[in-house]
Amino acid sequence: MTTIKDIDGNKIEVTNMKAAIQQCIECSDSPYKMASGYTVGENHRFMLKQLEKLQKEPIEV
Repeated sequence: MTTIKDIDGNKIEVTNMKAAIQQCIECSDSPYKMASGYTVGENHRFMLKQLEKLQKEPIEV
């Protein structure tokens, strides 16, 4: 399990990297506004960058 942050700085625990990446890709074009003023799409693109970076890093054993 790993932890990333959303665009508002909230911690998100990721238990399934592949599913999290897929969800971010599917929601990356969402025009709906969040309470913070960002769109849902902006938030998912922000998280996707973190997930893709983590996916490329070697796993520590």
